[in-house]
Amino acid sequence: MIAPGRPSPIKTANEVTILLRAVLGEDRFPVDVAMVAADYSKRFADPITKVIGASLGEFEGMLRPGRKKPVWHIIYNNDTAYEGRERFTLAHEFGHYLLHRRPLAGQGGGPLNDEEAEALTFSCNPIDKHKWGRMGATIEEEADTFASYLLMPIDDYRRQVHGQDIGLPLLRYITDRYGVSLTAALRKWIEFTDRRAAMIVARDGFALWGRASNRACRSGIFIPSGLPIPDQSVATQGPAAQNGDTDRPVALPEGVWAFKRGSEPVRELTIFFQRLGKSLSLLLFDDKPAVEDVEDPRVADAVDQLPQWGTGPC
Repeated sequence: MIAPGRPSPIKTANEVTILLRAVLGEDRFPVDVAMVAADYSKRFADPITKVIGASLGEFEGMLRPGRKKPVWHIIYNNDTAYEGRERFTLAHEFGHYLLHRRPLAGQGGGPLNDEEAEALTFSCNPIDKHKWGRMGATIEEEADTFASYLLMPIDDYRRQVHGQDIGLPLLRYITDRYGVSLTAALRKWIEFTDRRAAMIVARDGFALWGRASNRACRSGIFIPSGLPIPDQSVATQGPAAQNGDTDRPVALPEGVWAFKRGSEPVRELTIFFQRLGKSLSLLLFDDKPAVEDVEDPRVADAVDQLPQWGTGPC
């Protein structure tokens, strides 16, 4: 959903991509977001003049105005040890700049006091997402969508995965090409695939969040936050359940995973991130015809369902 009065995040990302393709060609990945943000923003009266990495604790990043001049600064958390996470955060804040900022030239162009600067700042902390409210969640999702399409343009992504089986080797190739996390790479695939598939990020036996492809969702597959992870799933049993092949999905019988319309056989590929205590699962279902639901099960509270694109190395 696009908030009223704001540009489309996909269209805006595509406009930047067209310029990058014209200047740098097809072999321009991973995108140097700091350079792009600084150069592209020069067309505006309130450009981005600083991109700064710092230890921000729980914050992923922020977009804040300069106090003395009509300029903007992007501050991102570089204390993560994961370059893909940092790149996505930078792209997310650049998205806030293009989609959501109030142009500083319209603020009179003079120095800002602390209260004025705070009111214009975007501070992104996923831990506080329950405080965002519906509009705040929409804004954050728009910035995430922009980041996804800037870092992984859909036409290029489709060319990279066309005709290939989805599995860890392909996902690793995607993460290397675009410099993103495995979560972001897989979420992009789920977004456009015509297969019945779903992804789940879980911890301590429950789904933190998940996403089903359009075709899977229409057949009653929906991953709510807090969904219990089945005992017989690969995600619960651990790497030993993958029979020594951690790159490809494991076939599981009916009765392991159950969703709105019951249970069916599934192939599960799970990637474990021991240091974070998280798992990332891909579920692949057969391609039986999808049945349209009268009520789309994805219609839920926006704050609860907002995915954390750039969280962790996964």
